[in-house]
Amino acid sequence: MSNVAVETNRTDLTDRQQREVAYYDQYSTNHEVQKVDFAPAVSEQLRPWSPYWSLVRLVRDEYRDNSQKLLEFGCGMGVTSAVFAKVGFQVTGIDISEGNCRVARKLVAQYGLEDRCSFQVMPGEMLEFEDNTFDVVTGVDILHHVDVAAVLEQLQRVLKPGGMAIFKEPLGDTILERIRELKPLMKLVPRDCSQDDHVHITEDERKLSREEINLIRSTFTVEKERRFSVLQRFYRLLPRRWWNLVWKLQRADYEMMSRCKAYENLGDIGIFVGRKAA
Repeated sequence: MSNVAVETNRTDLTDRQQREVAYYDQYSTNHEVQKVDFAPAVSEQLRPWSPYWSLVRLVRDEYRDNSQKLLEFGCGMGVTSAVFAKVGFQVTGIDISEGNCRVARKLVAQYGLEDRCSFQVMPGEMLEFEDNTFDVVTGVDILHHVDVAAVLEQLQRVLKPGGMAIFKEPLGDTILERIRELKPLMKLVPRDCSQDDHVHITEDERKLSREEINLIRSTFTVEKERRFSVLQRFYRLLPRRWWNLVWKLQRADYEMMSRCKAYENLGDIGIFVGRKAA
């Protein structure tokens, strides 16, 4: 597959998109990814308490043969694209940031996956692909950065009939999120733009609203929805030296959610699995 980038005409970008480009061009320079953990792609462990492992498992379950084409919308620095290529897919990653795509090309070459991955600079609202191109489309923590309606329309267009769309996103429709938005808490723990290695927040990102979640449901035939992260969401209040224990909070959430649907409804990370009508 070709690794030639498709340069986007920057004059066509909105102010929001230009801010996202500037942010991620800088972030990819300051925090370049050096390695990929391929365990979710090859391990027989399930780790159903992990949103990321759960997403990769869903993609693995959809894999049939190495001719299948997968579009990773908002590929960032290419980590998940490399994981999907390791599963066996022909992966096309798109991102609005050339800096992200530069790192992604370097990263997949490091693991000998450049023949299974290509990366193109392209906003999700204006996909430059033919209709019915991809067997699978994925978005990992990206819809909350974009014009959701425009992107979903584009993803539905380029997905083959019967193809699968899988998204993992932060959700803003829970009662805990409404409490989080109270002024005293926002003052205590603000959501300021940050280039932190662990906590990177852009100026314009926001968790998906109930209306945007319903757009996912109306665009695709949703086969599965799962929520994660109740206790997990508080890990950033812990000393940073303990952050590697976040999986313990994830597992506690999973055990509680397995027993109580009302508890699951408090989760602020969602996975959505949908199909395009055949």
